[in-house]
Amino acid sequence: MALMTGGKLVIESVKAHGVDTIFGVISGQTMEIYDALYGEQDTIRFIGGRHEHAVGFMADGYSRATGKPGVFLTSGGPGAADSMGAMGEAYFSSSPVFQITANSASGTIESGKGAVHETKDQLGMFRSVTDWNARVDNLESLPDYFLQAFQQLRSGRPRPVELEIPTDLLSQKVDAEILSSRELEIPQPDSSQIEQAAQALLKAKRPLIWAGSGVISANATPELRRLAETLDAPVVTYRTSKGAFPDDHPLSLGVGEFGDDKSPLEDFLRRCDLVLLVGCSMGYSRIRRTGLKLPSNLVQIDIDPKMIGRNYAVPLGIVGDAKLAVQQLYLLAAEEGGGSDATYAKDVAQCKKDVRQSLSSHFPNEMKTLEGIRGILARDAIVVGDPTVPFARAMRCLPMYEPRTCIGPWGWDGLGFGFPAGLGAKVGRPDRQVVVITGDGGFQYNLQELGTAIQYDINPVVLIFNDNAWGVLKGYQHDKFDGRYFATNLMNPDFVKLAEAYGAGISKVHSRSGLLKSLGDALESKVVHLILVEMPQGFARFT
Repeated sequence: MALMTGGKLVIESVKAHGVDTIFGVISGQTMEIYDALYGEQDTIRFIGGRHEHAVGFMADGYSRATGKPGVFLTSGGPGAADSMGAMGEAYFSSSPVFQITANSASGTIESGKGAVHETKDQLGMFRSVTDWNARVDNLESLPDYFLQAFQQLRSGRPRPVELEIPTDLLSQKVDAEILSSRELEIPQPDSSQIEQAAQALLKAKRPLIWAGSGVISANATPELRRLAETLDAPVVTYRTSKGAFPDDHPLSLGVGEFGDDKSPLEDFLRRCDLVLLVGCSMGYSRIRRTGLKLPSNLVQIDIDPKMIGRNYAVPLGIVGDAKLAVQQLYLLAAEEGGGSDATYAKDVAQCKKDVRQSLSSHFPNEMKTLEGIRGILARDAIVVGDPTVPFARAMRCLPMYEPRTCIGPWGWDGLGFGFPAGLGAKVGRPDRQVVVITGDGGFQYNLQELGTAIQYDINPVVLIFNDNAWGVLKGYQHDKFDGRYFATNLMNPDFVKLAEAYGAGISKVHSRSGLLKSLGDALESKVVHLILVEMPQGFARFT
């Protein structure tokens, strides 16, 4: 043990838990932490952003791309409040993000004395968007709090945590023992339930597997693939799990999301006699709300017992780690000799063709654009998006082949996620191509992070699809309100001059061919590169 300040103890604690990257916005309340970071620049990479909303998304994008906890630092009060959108997104998308924040000095917290950044119930504010949060009450206990935080991040359903430290404790000195991570017990599925599920799968004539984000969190893609191939069972993913099963696999039927186009997949699902849900809670907004009918014979595997039967009645719910459960199902199926009949295999192949044909029919220009983009990207490229029409189309029309390569604001559907999350993904995976799909409105939520990208040599490619509007909402006004457009048109800046002012690269394109050429060139850029895609008539008419 050694005498050290609270700020130094924070940095030594995160190092002990394997953290090598921290995002943050410096503050007067956290200066002692940054002073400790000064001496650790060879072991911890620090990325300093311009806004807490953005650095929270950076930590989230880093986490989703790497599978490691994303850590970020903020002040208390306004800095903490500015991060709430990012923490809410991490919570509802099950992302392991760790926010370390400050609070007023001990004795002034929630006192009404007017201390700097004094907040009314800051812990309560974060309680609404975390699975665990706490305030350090004395410096000697700080390593224990960090141990609890990282245990929470690495066990069960991944969700964000928050730890706040009174600012005066950071400058105090203490002789404390640094605690490192401990091996966690992986939740084992019930063996009798696994046996029951395996027998049901083997008896089924038309089984289907629906893979959710729990497959990615558990790193269960190899096991899922072996099980699907043993059973000859097709696999559907969700937008949160796109890439958990390769879209070009013969058994892949794509993303199970449906709009007004009435996908052939809906009818195929109704004709299945068993659906195995793996780490997938069948979220209300995208599935249950649409009225999708599923067979009554459902088997659900999830690490979180609260997710079992959340939106569909499930006769057999198995609580446990998805990787272990799927591996055990595979071993039992392989031992028994599973596999569907030739008729079902033909139906699966036909459905795969029908889905593609349906998408091409309903989204002809979008498909051509996205197919062109896919043809340029590396197989393991990471695509990050905002809630915009082009990214929504990409969810269904842009093939992805590996887990952790498709990242979006699935939980809250909040704008402003794409660009900073793309920066975080590129920090975590500098060896990968990272492409952001955003709109002119969403990009402006955090355009100031162009400075962060330039300062820290982070070079994703950012596709800004520009229709000078809140395009999704303007589409609603066209379809549902007889074209009474109000509050959806945008007066945008000159994006070319903006990029040049920051020293970023930029291309302005008006056609598909121009977009594809610029994308190929931009992927070789050493600095962040924006491609302004002018589509005044919308993505559907972009050619």
